[in-house]
Amino acid sequence: MKRFDRIMLRGYTCPAVILLAVLAWPSEGWSRTTRRACDVKPVVMALLKNWTQKLAESSSEKPEPVVGTYEKDRAVLLPTCANGPLIGHSQIKGYFEKFLLDKPRGEIDTQRANIGGNCEFAFASGLYTFKLNAGTGPQLLARYTFIFQRKGSGWLITQHHSSLEPVPRAAAPGAGCAPH
Repeated sequence: MKRFDRIMLRGYTCPAVILLAVLAWPSEGWSRTTRRACDVKPVVMALLKNWTQKLAESSSEKPEPVVGTYEKDRAVLLPTCANGPLIGHSQIKGYFEKFLLDKPRGEIDTQRANIGGNCEFAFASGLYTFKLNAGTGPQLLARYTFIFQRKGSGWLITQHHSSLEPVPRAAAPGAGCAPH
């Protein structure tokens, strides 16, 4: 190798190594955007329990407890017994004002729930039963998907899909939003 080439190579080697080291070193920005390890299952189980409790506390005249579990402006509800989508508190409140006339009590089958997510978003899908007339009347067998988003120190529902099971769990035929 010529003397000039060795001098040029030596002159660029040190800055190149420093540049590679700087680029490869995790920056503050990198660490903020990586996902933190979170065990969301207990969080989601508590959120599902909270939703059923708020449903029980609500009435057709006062649906605010359950409506308050949804994100204010952008939440989407695909409801069990109505056409949708319903977007935002106003439309979701209107649905619950009607749905709560039957005094439903929700019971989530937590044993068969599919739960996942990370520290910012979480989901749960599975089966639930609505017992009408404050739990003493007929039942609606349904399936759900909730998507929750962390908002400050709490979590809110951003998406909720609920639909009656097309075939009842006992495999008897059924249709519509009629109790089984």
